[in-house]
Amino acid sequence: MHWTERIPSASFDVQCEGSNHKVVWSEGKLLLCAHPEVDAEKALIALGGKTPHCLQILDLWESAVSDGGFIEEWAGCFKTDKRRRWWLSTALDRLKSEGVQDFLHDLPRARAQKMCEVTIGLPHEFLDLAAVTVVAQADEGLRDLDEYLLTHSTHAVQMRSRRSFVLTLQAHESSFRSPALIPFQCLVNNDVTPTITGVLAGKNSNVLLTLRPSWLNRVWARNLAIYEKRLTIDAVSQEHKLYLSQVEWICTATNTYTPQVRITKI
Repeated sequence: MHWTERIPSASFDVQCEGSNHKVVWSEGKLLLCAHPEVDAEKALIALGGKTPHCLQILDLWESAVSDGGFIEEWAGCFKTDKRRRWWLSTALDRLKSEGVQDFLHDLPRARAQKMCEVTIGLPHEFLDLAAVTVVAQADEGLRDLDEYLLTHSTHAVQMRSRRSFVLTLQAHESSFRSPALIPFQCLVNNDVTPTITGVLAGKNSNVLLTLRPSWLNRVWARNLAIYEKRLTIDAVSQEHKLYLSQVEWICTATNTYTPQVRITKI
């Protein structure tokens, strides 16, 4: 099963050449519905022709996937932050006019500028898909994540797994109170088996989760981080089926629960 299976298609409209054109992501590819001959149009652009807005979007997508530097901005955001995008637009103008780089400080200026344009120019759902594509390529051995990308993809896993953990416990509110206050730690390492340890026992609660970066493409992007009210820590495909490693909290004493991993086939 390819990593894109079970990830729904996404689309948005852009103003291009005087009308609305649709841009679609499907099965890992970006499609420009109103521009079936992209290579021919790129050739005309190379000869000095004007770049349609749709092809500008394609350029942003290709830059996002090949570079990945936007992941630093994306990692901590669960949805579009209009204020942050406005600030980035202002900071980008300042970089172009004054040469002052107020964002993505670890990237060279040219990369930072392009990744800022990516963050501003693509809808958040497409940033999600681009980030997952980068991690999936590493999962499939098609690229290596350098220290920069590994650091920020790790942050993305930690943020999203914690959010999923809290939401699963909120679904059982009668048993688990104030799940957002439970001490939670997530270690991310490509060479480990995903596991969970700890206990839910009031003030003595603590949870340690170990995940791989591929949790983003194997689980989170497929909307399986929470499945049937349980947290999913891994997904393995076999013969067109997915086997989910899911966390079930077992009551071992009064108001005390320990985690158990069970396999769910879907």
